[in-house]
Amino acid sequence: MSSNKNIKLKKNKTIVFLFPSLMAAFKNEILMGMAQYAQRQRNIVIRCIEEDDVDDKNAFAECDGIFTNTCDEKIINHMTAAELPIVRLYDYPKRPDMIDIGFDDRKIGKMAAEWFLRRGFKNFAYCGNRGSSDSDEVEKAFVSTVADAGFECNAFDEPAIMKKKGYKRTINILLRCLGKWIKTLPPHTAVLCLHDFRASHFLEACLRNGRAVPDDIAIMGQYNDIAFCTCAPVTITSIDVNARAMGEAAMRILESVIDNPVGPKLRRTYFVPPIGIVERESTAVYPVNPPWLAKILLLLDKNLDSSISAMNLAKAAGVSHTSLERAFRKAFGTTAGKYITSVKMREAKRLIDENRLPLKEIAKRTGFSSPQYFSHAYHEFYGRPPVSDRRTQ
Repeated sequence: MSSNKNIKLKKNKTIVFLFPSLMAAFKNEILMGMAQYAQRQRNIVIRCIEEDDVDDKNAFAECDGIFTNTCDEKIINHMTAAELPIVRLYDYPKRPDMIDIGFDDRKIGKMAAEWFLRRGFKNFAYCGNRGSSDSDEVEKAFVSTVADAGFECNAFDEPAIMKKKGYKRTINILLRCLGKWIKTLPPHTAVLCLHDFRASHFLEACLRNGRAVPDDIAIMGQYNDIAFCTCAPVTITSIDVNARAMGEAAMRILESVIDNPVGPKLRRTYFVPPIGIVERESTAVYPVNPPWLAKILLLLDKNLDSSISAMNLAKAAGVSHTSLERAFRKAFGTTAGKYITSVKMREAKRLIDENRLPLKEIAKRTGFSSPQYFSHAYHEFYGRPPVSDRRTQ
């Protein structure tokens, strides 16, 4: 009979999840990532508490670590008084008693700009919150990428009265301010919003002021919060910032520093890269000419799971193959065939980065007849096999 004396049992760890947020679906995605990590480790308990439950440092009794995004100074004081490792959703100014983790705002801004540029947009705008660190970083990257392509970006800046301390800032006042700004935007403007909550307000302001979405104004949000994106009168395209990976990463960091505490100098900031863009109705437009080209590009978007070719597109548009190629070269500087391949490859890369589907299914969803053919095409396009990117994830 074997002895169990040498078996070392893992000590349970209790992690507090303190995350006040208007974006409930986004918050739940982060919590799902935490839960998945905890289930794999089998020795972590997650304790969810609300801000109202924090009355003193004893609120964190018998806990081992905290993951939070609260900005309430009183609650922050209670947390730090508990002398526990704290991971905080990235914000300025950095505190020496916390480890920051955030979304890669620069990659988010660059990703959005490149996506709009690929669709042929020439007018751009950013609707954020000037003075907020995450908003400013996204805006810088968005504006810089647009500028590198030879275009300018119009940025929304709230009136000074709305920033005044003690000023009662209501949704109706915000909508009126947005409405005034929206009237100044030229036709076919691509707009990136700070988050999906702001995107839903921007959409409402557009509809109130007679600006059609997406034909006149195209809107993109951030965080891919299903509640805001799919309940809007026009469903909203959004950047999937990889909230589940955020939850997993925060848990991994907390577990590490619980076992091996680190000093202030080693409490660095960690960044989680975005997955990609989830397309919905608010950007279902191509501001290109001739009109038939815009229509077949939307057709291509809806049929990525088929083996659609340049000849298929020409037939659908009712034009000759020569006319098709001429239109693609004028609008995008490439052939129709290469454009189709690039769209399929970007979608394949997005699905691989999500890390939720097997490569066989990804090949099917991007219209390849076999995983082998898909792997060859992916290698030709990116210079590496798809399995390489899957291993990186």
